[in-house]
Amino acid sequence: MSRDAELIRLELDNQIAGGRAFVAAGPEMSARYGTAFDTVAGLAAPTCAAWDYPLFNRVIGADILGPLDERGIEAVVRHFTSKARVPCVEVYPGLTSPELLAALARAGFTDSGHGFQSHVLETDRAIDVALPGIAVRRVAPAEYTHLGELVRDGFDMRDDRVLGPFFVDLTVASLELLGANGAGFIASADGEDAGTGQLVLTERVAGCYSGSVIEKFRGRGIQKAIIAARIREGLARGKRIFISQTDPDSPSGHNLRDVGFRTLYRATWFTRPA
Repeated sequence: MSRDAELIRLELDNQIAGGRAFVAAGPEMSARYGTAFDTVAGLAAPTCAAWDYPLFNRVIGADILGPLDERGIEAVVRHFTSKARVPCVEVYPGLTSPELLAALARAGFTDSGHGFQSHVLETDRAIDVALPGIAVRRVAPAEYTHLGELVRDGFDMRDDRVLGPFFVDLTVASLELLGANGAGFIASADGEDAGTGQLVLTERVAGCYSGSVIEKFRGRGIQKAIIAARIREGLARGKRIFISQTDPDSPSGHNLRDVGFRTLYRATWFTRPA
């Protein structure tokens, strides 16, 4: 197995752990937002009734964590259709086999044009990001709700009646579920809370998630400070591989690359329209 192939498997395992904690943190949250994290054809498959965004409604790791053949694709279609979701399989350009791509095409799946980039940093050294007036703290459970509210606002979901509470509730529930395998961070600018980040720990890997900055504070380097804080925490907990996902060619991706991350792969969501 090549080094990047090993990193991709470790990265996907971390994604799945973080996604399971967020999407299916407990029966109350699952009932409230119609969330689940199932196994379909041997692969992880989150679903979410509250939000049809493919990140929360897709099959993860086909051809990397396990095979997906025509019978498996049929099971995927049945599963998502039963939950009133668009069937979606994550594809990895340059990594997914031609055979799987052909089988998906025969089943009516096409490239949605959407997906994300995954980034990785291997290091044993902390990153020094010192910015005037910017401080980052790790939060205790008493601040989980406040952190969730900042995540909501940082992703511009404050006015959404469904997704606003969704971000708050599932941020809190996921941190509670992760326990020692997770951590939440808040960045402040001149004493005013301005940004967020979460950490998900799995075997050898620290996953950096929920990196957001409230609009009026953007452009001051706050996201880089939050990245650096999570790297310090991960190193302190014995991790030397750090991963994160962003929209392709986004400011968040540029921030990660500026502090040493590289793009590990690009994921694309193949969907089968109704």
